[in-house]
Amino acid sequence: MNNISKGKIKVIGLVTWIGSGNYGTTLQSFALHEKLRLLGYDVFIIGTFKPSETIKRVSKYLLGKIGIRKYNEEKYCRYLLPYGNKLYKFQNENYNRERPLLNSEFKKIVNRTDVFVTGSDQIWNVTYDFNPFMFLDFAGNKKRVAYASSIGISYIPDKYRDQIKILLTKFAHIGVREQTAVKVLSDIVGRNDIVQVLDPTFLLTHEEWIAMSKSAVYEMLIPEKFILCYLIGKNDWYQDQLKNVVKKSGIENIIIIPSAENTDFMIEGASVYKFAGPKEFVNLVQRSTLVCTDSFHATAISINLSKKFVEFLRFKDTDGASQNSRIYDLLNHFHLKDRLYDGKDVAWIKDIDYTGIQNILEKDRKRSIEYLVNSIEQ
Repeated sequence: MNNISKGKIKVIGLVTWIGSGNYGTTLQSFALHEKLRLLGYDVFIIGTFKPSETIKRVSKYLLGKIGIRKYNEEKYCRYLLPYGNKLYKFQNENYNRERPLLNSEFKKIVNRTDVFVTGSDQIWNVTYDFNPFMFLDFAGNKKRVAYASSIGISYIPDKYRDQIKILLTKFAHIGVREQTAVKVLSDIVGRNDIVQVLDPTFLLTHEEWIAMSKSAVYEMLIPEKFILCYLIGKNDWYQDQLKNVVKKSGIENIIIIPSAENTDFMIEGASVYKFAGPKEFVNLVQRSTLVCTDSFHATAISINLSKKFVEFLRFKDTDGASQNSRIYDLLNHFHLKDRLYDGKDVAWIKDIDYTGIQNILEKDRKRSIEYLVNSIEQ
């Protein structure tokens, strides 16, 4: 797509989690960064900056320069994760990043930035972490835009409501990922222009994801037909559910990609592939016969690539920290509620007719890109 901005190319500062272990976090940050780049913007990702931590940050940098220690993020990616080298390489090759060490450097970055965009993932899930930086509290008089920012849950605790109201009042445009969040935040801020937009992974087309993953490199043979299993939750019932999926589907080969949150999940006869980087993750979804997951982004990628999938629920609906609302919103929107695993009903094993679903997605993609561009340009 050609550059949509007029005149001087706008500099966009993107605030999001880039992912240091969770595939979905990496894929959503890549997708938004990549879409902004494809639209012709000068985009960069800026990490969380706290002036009070300047001395600590500079000390780590200097120690790293002389080889005494490495940045935690780099160390985590390259040495602690089995797929760390792939993740670190992917981020270095695909992200334009700014890592200011000093407050003066940070101020210069803010001054040269035209628009700050925040989103997506669960950066506004205050029950997980309330970080005003993710609400662009540092942006001064620069335009603030939220793209698909997610609260992850269906409510905002009372103790954060006043702070969030003050922070969100400064946004020129607010687009959230879940329909549930539209009402929640509209009630807090008292405005009627908050809209629901697609998760960033949907901004890239089927063809763009295939192109991104075509250079995947494997350390194992990939069977022609297989179930791809990616589960984040540590639930005792997942073993039996997966065994039932295997039985009902008749697919014998299983490839498990362990999540950073659930490294030990296993089922008898499965192959555990610990070395999948972002490219391998997407490529395995594309090549799979059936995807079995409790992950929002694995589900989103499956829908985007028109793959058959079964959805496990990571939380009980009665759990106060349940994130099921985002799964319900996603499946309901694309008329895929029957993909939810149900021990009594086996509708989830049926094939999916993606014709109508892809029509919905194409309209949503056009609308979401228009929101993103108009929010930046107007």
